[in-house]
This record gives sequence, structure tokens and C-alpha cells, in this order.
Amino acid sequence: MVVAGEVNYQSAPLIREALQQLGQEGQLNLALDCRSVDFIDSSGMGAIVHMAQVLKQAGGCLKLLGATPQLIHALQVAGFAQLVDLEATVQPGPRVVQPEADPSRVCQRASISIPIHADRNGLVRRRVTDLAEGMPFTQQQIDDIRLAVGEAVSNALRHGRWDGEHTRLTVRCVGDCEKLVIEIHNPGEAFDPDATPIPNPSLRREGGLGIFFMKTAMDLVEYTFDETGTTVRMVKFVMANGARDGNGTDTGGQA
Repeated sequence: MVVAGEVNYQSAPLIREALQQLGQEGQLNLALDCRSVDFIDSSGMGAIVHMAQVLKQAGGCLKLLGATPQLIHALQVAGFAQLVDLEATVQPGPRVVQPEADPSRVCQRASISIPIHADRNGLVRRRVTDLAEGMPFTQQQIDDIRLAVGEAVSNALRHGRWDGEHTRLTVRCVGDCEKLVIEIHNPGEAFDPDATPIPNPSLRREGGLGIFFMKTAMDLVEYTFDETGTTVRMVKFVMANGARDGNGTDTGGQA
């Protein structure tokens, strides 16, 4: 089965249904060709993991062909990599890290304000990714930023209060030689971000992975709520000389 384009909360149900249909027809060893996939979010990964669990319990397996480094990394950190066959994968290419600039100077800044539409996720991701690529991030860090932004925007599109063209999604980014700060605001209602459970590979649970991947991909994720809606603030540190923990504290490790 060949999958192309964006695999997100809109297209994931179609992929799940197609895989389930093949399984019901007795096809217990399936291959999902991901070489033409531009981006995959937690909904798409949830559909893949669900079908992989079903096939494994029935004595079969699900193989991912041409899985991107971003998808492989996300499956690994969530503990789902053992459920799928990842032998035929795309290896990440080399990336030239930009030279360090004056830490006192703001290197990058961007602001986006767009109507809340489901097809705007790709636009926001590209704008933020373009900004991050001008900073001294590794390719893995840029993939992390891309995934986290995609998840944050998907959540905003799904849960924000839609009130015509005047309802807007606002994204602000400021990057310097130490970190990239991303703030995404939408007119959504307050919720408890800490209520999202850690993924359990033994459970067939497809929802609720978005916030987990955001927290895993970024060094800091904070939510604030007021009368105008919901704002998520995400920070990614440039790890030039040492690794950082989830609170942005230098741990002295290697980047």
C-alpha cells in the first residue's frame, strides 16, 4: 500500500480503514510504502501503530518502506518501533551546521497570523522550518521542531473555536544563537495538558500522542490560558557544547 503527501488527523482514518480492510481479507503481512510521505503527525503514527498491533497479534507484521528519519525517531521515543519492520528505510543525509553568530544578536524572527483552516498546517510548518534552518541546529533538531509545530497546529485546528474568517491562528518565533522560542495562540478553551498519559505499546490507543511528541521533541513546552484562548510556548535549545534536559538545564553531555 502506497501512502503519499501529508498523513495527519484528516487522512489517518482513511489509511486506517484501508489497512483494516486488507487485514480482514486475510493479508497479515502488509507493507506500507512511505517514500512519498511529506509529513506524518501523531494521528498518522497512531493509525500505523494500531494496525501493527493487530497484525502482530494475528501472527503477521507491518513493514514500513522508506520510513523517514522523523518517523523512525518518533516511533522509537514512543516505544512503538518494535511493532513494525523498519529494515527498508531512508537514511538521513548530511547537514551543514551554520556557524555560530554573536549571542547578543537576535538571528531570526517571524510572525504568522492566518485563518484557522485544516490546510494551513503545512504553511506554518514550512515557515518555522525555514527559520530554524537558518540557525545552528542539527537535522534531528530541525525534524523535532517540525514535528512539534505540526502537532501544536493540529491541536489548535481541531480544538480552537471556529468563528468564521475572523478566527485566526497566530504564530510568533524568535531565535538567537542559543534557542528558538515558538508561541502558537488559538481561541481554544483551557484544558489540562498534564492529563495526557505516556504512550503504552501494549494498548491500542491512537489518540493523545500529540502533546507527548511535543514534550519529547522540544526542551520546554508550556501552556497558558486566558479570555482570548490558548497559547503554547515551545523552546528548543541549540546544543553546541552540551545536552539539555527538559527544563533547558545544561547537563554537560554531548550534542
